[in-house]
Amino acid sequence: MITKQVIDTLYKKYSKLPKSPDCLDFGLLFDTVAEHHDISVDMDTDSLIIHSLGERSPFYTIPLSKIHAIVPFEEWVAIVLHSSVIFLNRTSAKVSVHIKPPKLSLIDKVRMSLTKD
Repeated sequence: MITKQVIDTLYKKYSKLPKSPDCLDFGLLFDTVAEHHDISVDMDTDSLIIHSLGERSPFYTIPLSKIHAIVPFEEWVAIVLHSSVIFLNRTSAKVSVHIKPPKLSLIDKVRMSLTKD
């Protein structure tokens, strides 16, 4: 089961980009989820394309240089980016996206506490 704690761990563990996109385990995508999500790599633009999301999705095309990791789970495969994680189901075309909430600065926190009243 993927919990908030698991997602937080993904962001911490994969906070930095790999040395090269070649270090990513693309085999996980093409061996386990490609048939349900119609995944391809555009060599002209060096981008991963997830056709099951539809062209209007901001995650339809992802530059390979922005992918931090590809992580397998029992039922899902996660594509970890800087501020989001895309979960692709292994047995269906289900997709789940987690977007990391922005961190508030000290000034933002003070403003929020003053405007609550």
